[in-house]
Amino acid sequence: MIKKILILAFAAVLMTACAFSLPGKFTQLADKVAAKGADFTPAQWEKANAQFEKLVNQYVDKYDKLSGEDKKEINAAIGKYTATALKCGVADGLKQINALLKKVPSAIDTAAEGAKGFFEELGL
Repeated sequence: MIKKILILAFAAVLMTACAFSLPGKFTQLADKVAAKGADFTPAQWEKANAQFEKLVNQYVDKYDKLSGEDKKEINAAIGKYTATALKCGVADGLKQINALLKKVPSAIDTAAEGAKGFFEELGL
């Protein structure tokens, strides 16, 4: 019985750790914006864009330490976030996003993943 409780507790800790990882944070934000962004007020978009900017800066700072899989997940989330912002008409935020993405060392890879995510969001 105690063994089962310890295994469940360990599994819960692992799942929580994944949600607090940088790729997990990007994915959470992108999913939240995709689900509710159409109903966001300008103030909510400003808050989301500020959070996105913070995450991109962390991505740039930790870029060399991240695995290829982490980078792929982050780039997909960036694409999803950008696609949602485009669909919701957040023009000012997109200028800010594009400026941020120029700081990412693999801007070409990020742009390719972003474009892929954008087209997937549009259903193409």
